[in-house]
Amino acid sequence: MAIIGAGPVGLEALACALDRGFDAHLFERGEVGAHPIAWGHVRMFTPWRMNLGERSAARLDRSDWTRPDPEAFPTGAELTGRYLEPLAKLEDLAAHIHPHTQVVHVSRRGFLKGDDAGRREQPFRMLARDVGGRESYLHAYAVIDASGVYGQPNWAGDGGIPARRELYLAPQLCYRLEDVLDLERPRYAGKRTLVIGAGASAATTVRDLATLASEASGTSVIWVTRKPAAALYPPSGEDPLPERRALHARARELVRGADPSVTHLGGAVVEEFEFNSATHRYRALIRVGEERRLEDADRVIVNTGFGPDDSLYRELRVHECYATRAPMKLAAALDAAHVGDCLEAPAFGADLLANPEPDFYILGAKSYGRSSHFLLETGYRQATDVVEKLATDLAVPVLGATESP
Repeated sequence: MAIIGAGPVGLEALACALDRGFDAHLFERGEVGAHPIAWGHVRMFTPWRMNLGERSAARLDRSDWTRPDPEAFPTGAELTGRYLEPLAKLEDLAAHIHPHTQVVHVSRRGFLKGDDAGRREQPFRMLARDVGGRESYLHAYAVIDASGVYGQPNWAGDGGIPARRELYLAPQLCYRLEDVLDLERPRYAGKRTLVIGAGASAATTVRDLATLASEASGTSVIWVTRKPAAALYPPSGEDPLPERRALHARARELVRGADPSVTHLGGAVVEEFEFNSATHRYRALIRVGEERRLEDADRVIVNTGFGPDDSLYRELRVHECYATRAPMKLAAALDAAHVGDCLEAPAFGADLLANPEPDFYILGAKSYGRSSHFLLETGYRQATDVVEKLATDLAVPVLGATESP
């Protein structure tokens, strides 16, 4: 079995696969926990008890690992440092983990996407690349893609496509959750920042920039959202996740003008970016209704969400939802369940995670496509169900079992 992505769900899938008797190997294009490290300063909405995989934690319990307080809320850095890194260093897992090895493409040996009969009889053929650019082919009879979505940010322009000149300027714009209060403070203190987006990421960024503005004079924010202020972050009664409840409450204050350092432009879309190399400042053409206005900024942060990268499996038979780009059967089940919040999402079994491509599964946040209603504990259940389904389908013997005479 090949597993792609050394995040929480990929590592849990590896633990499940090894427990079940697979010759499993995990491939990660960066470091273990690369995505949580990238947003390491951000505190999660869910407590530790919801963020530990059963199989992974059981392995750690057999070492000298100390379980964190189940009711504490970890940051991305704490999730990696206190859980993922110790897990990946366990002797029985470490030999199966291959960091800095990017799986670039996956196909079936000898088959194109349109070829029918006999696909399952041929192994998957994967093109892998190491940090030196050297490429090789790997083969496996089962593949789990748990590579996540954080590495594929959405564009800033209207309709989800790039604004004019965004493709050219993208390498110098920021599409991540910047640590503006600590690591990246010198880049934002005393500067004017344009923030685009209306989800939890954008709210986190604007909240932190408003805090920075109270500490460093001259700091200001232009916050651009597609929806008007009244439609953003509506109260949802007694939200059981206190970190999310507090963030949304602060975001509502900021879009309604509670902080003079934050100017909100609702019902707005970005048409174009310009960069003045002499002043090192940006200018954005923004359309608010029928009005067009220009806004200057020292920094631009695009927090418009993330989506799955389907180029990895373009030669496999994956049926994607036209709305969310998640695997179709799972997307349809989520839609039928009228899921409006991550805490409402039911646990779907391996049958709804299956694709037309035999023995290929997409797990974790990527399985939800562009939906934000994913929880780690959901991904852990996915890993358990899918590994058991693969073991049954591929007739993997149970470890320690004996045959009847």
